[in-house]
Amino acid sequence: MAKPLPKASNGTTPAPEGTGASKTPTGVWVIVGMAFLFVIAGTGISGFVIWKAIRVQTPIAVTQAVVASEKVANANPVATPPELSDGEVGVEHPSLNPTIDDASSAPPVSSDRAEEDRTRQEVLQRIDLMKALTNAEKDKLYAQVERARGFTKIAIIPFSQNKTTAGAAQVEELVKNLKGPAMQKLLADPTVALIVVGYADKKGDESKNLDISRSRAESVVEALKKMDLMNLTHAVAMGGQDLFDSSDLEKNRVVEVWAVQP
Repeated sequence: MAKPLPKASNGTTPAPEGTGASKTPTGVWVIVGMAFLFVIAGTGISGFVIWKAIRVQTPIAVTQAVVASEKVANANPVATPPELSDGEVGVEHPSLNPTIDDASSAPPVSSDRAEEDRTRQEVLQRIDLMKALTNAEKDKLYAQVERARGFTKIAIIPFSQNKTTAGAAQVEELVKNLKGPAMQKLLADPTVALIVVGYADKKGDESKNLDISRSRAESVVEALKKMDLMNLTHAVAMGGQDLFDSSDLEKNRVVEVWAVQP
């Protein structure tokens, strides 16, 4: 009896049982893993070095910038505007440096009868506001001014913007004028009183301008006291005015000295 023919093969030979496909050797993976770790470690170290360098350089740069700015500030100091007293805030716009004696020169002293009469009447109206005098002293001064046979302007002291104290140049010029022969003869009479009339311009609050005009007049009185005059001297505040020039405010910032002859 004939043997059966073997089955046709499909072209593949089955692998023996217990054997698998070829594998990558374990050593190769170990080497690859270690190389990967070295790469990561190297990148981390490089990043840390760069970060430290930035941390170190930034404070140095900032410190150098601060030192440089301080040198510039010290080399070019900025002038600080002076503080204003309560009586000067918002009035006459303060100058940046009140220590500079920048007032204009005193104008020539002159007056006419109309100005003399007007000033005399204004002084009479303000005698009651003179806080330094008692009522009896006010009455005496009122009578002296009203009955005076002579009411003569003898000096003009200009003031710079918002300034309330007579500067050295103004005081020097005032003393020089009052030491002239004609003035010495007039002031030799102890019955002649001096009325020091202070003015401010009309810009700003009137009550503050009144304080400024009073301070200006009082500063001139203090300057006159240093001359050892025998004459009684009184400061009168006129407040804000535009009597001297309605368009040029500077010309209204003055103090006038009037001689009252009994």
